[in-house]
Amino acid sequence: MGKNRKNKERRKKSRFGLPGFSWQDGEGFHFLRPGRRPSPEQVEEMTRQYQEKIRNSPLWDQMVNNFGKEKAEELLKECRVKID
Repeated sequence: MGKNRKNKERRKKSRFGLPGFSWQDGEGFHFLRPGRRPSPEQVEEMTRQYQEKIRNSPLWDQMVNNFGKEKAEELLKECRVKID
């Protein structure tokens, strides 16, 4: 393999990184990916984005219909990103 081709392959791998792995069980949704541990600020931002996606999904309407707005807000606050 030529030098340019090796460099191109190396750049391609670094651009796409390694894939993550996800699953769901009784404890919730899990996702593993290689890399450094995110900072507390990044975890809070991921939590905010996750909660916003739920709020803008059909699931949110279902939660409000089933539990009422106040209880749905409480349940939404429990939907957090946790780093183990």
